[in-house]
Amino acid sequence: MDMSGESAMEELRKCEADLRAYGEERGLTLRLDPAYPGAPKPEDQPGPVKHCVWSLIGEMPGGTIGRLRHQSTFGKVMGMNAQGHHTVFIGRQPETVGYVPLLSCRPDEFGSELFAWAGDRRPRQEQKFESLELDRRFVIEIAKGQEQVWLYRLFTPTLIDWLAPLTPPDFGFKLSSGSFSCEVPQYRGQHRTDGQVDTEHLDLVADCGGKVAGRIRDEVLEQVGLGNVPQPRSADANRNWSKGKRHGFIISAILKVAGADGEDDSARLFANEVGFPEEVDPAAFHSAHIMLPLPGAATDSFAGKLADGRPAHLVWLEYESEYYGLRYYVGVVAPVDRDGPDIWLDGEEVQASLDVTLADLPTEAVRLAGERKCAISTGGGSAIVYVGSTGWEGRPGKVEIRLMIESASHIFDAL
Repeated sequence: MDMSGESAMEELRKCEADLRAYGEERGLTLRLDPAYPGAPKPEDQPGPVKHCVWSLIGEMPGGTIGRLRHQSTFGKVMGMNAQGHHTVFIGRQPETVGYVPLLSCRPDEFGSELFAWAGDRRPRQEQKFESLELDRRFVIEIAKGQEQVWLYRLFTPTLIDWLAPLTPPDFGFKLSSGSFSCEVPQYRGQHRTDGQVDTEHLDLVADCGGKVAGRIRDEVLEQVGLGNVPQPRSADANRNWSKGKRHGFIISAILKVAGADGEDDSARLFANEVGFPEEVDPAAFHSAHIMLPLPGAATDSFAGKLADGRPAHLVWLEYESEYYGLRYYVGVVAPVDRDGPDIWLDGEEVQASLDVTLADLPTEAVRLAGERKCAISTGGGSAIVYVGSTGWEGRPGKVEIRLMIESASHIFDAL
């Protein structure tokens, strides 16, 4: 037996080469994507079994920016082959937050709990449409109180005619607070005789996920009027969903002790301290910045002014994912008069930037963001400067937020 795992490492190298070639053919960028912060690289993993996670990032079918997150395992233990592959489609759709807080579509069959929110205690309700085939195949759930008219606009006859009869039998997707994911888990990509990743399966996941994400995005963007701020369609449902309790009593008690419960007034008090006294409904904030790529869903938003008198918003945002856990962000959003292409510059995030390179960006803005460890996103005549942290680290602290606020005016000017 190869206890060093070198044969497994060789298989992972072949897998990475195949993924890179696949990405080059389709204009996608391959990046390592650790299973969790600080996860050891394959060469540092002990034993004969090795695993690795990559992301293929870029524009997917349907026109959305997203990633195929692919995990591979190779090796043998006790004479048993531990080989396996798993691919999921993941994207960020912050433009949806004010319109559809939750949309979960999972197969109505045994094992469909793969798509359910395990342990999530927030109230949901089942949604029905005028399609016997759709209702037979899927359990569709939405946040309690979700506005109905928009959902019927989303589920057009064309979408239903594709979704119900033409998607794989185990296909399912979820959109929650702007976090989109889908998978077809029974197709594990092991059809190749050499045990390597099946590129046809990658195409299947990309095509299914991209079509649904693209349809959702297109329906939201249709709400954008000519110079008018579209009204959020599910503001109350969004507020209840984003601030609702995800966990039961025991886990909530543990999180409260750890300071991650989120049930406090510290955001409002701190916003008042730093010059942002006016509370703004999160759904209204998202609708007003629908073209700005935000890193997460706003849980708290406040209007005010920066030290130079510039009107701005100070926002607390969260991004939730079954594959990445929670990420926390705090950012300053302000109007910018920008002539260049829209950007998304975030050194820690595996989500795709828009189609620009560092050479296309203002040098001073990049320098300032690097010095203060801030990220930048622009779009729709606005920009956000923000800091982030993972659920493992806890929320960004006051000192870090104050430094970000102090830097924001200079970065906005540099843009």
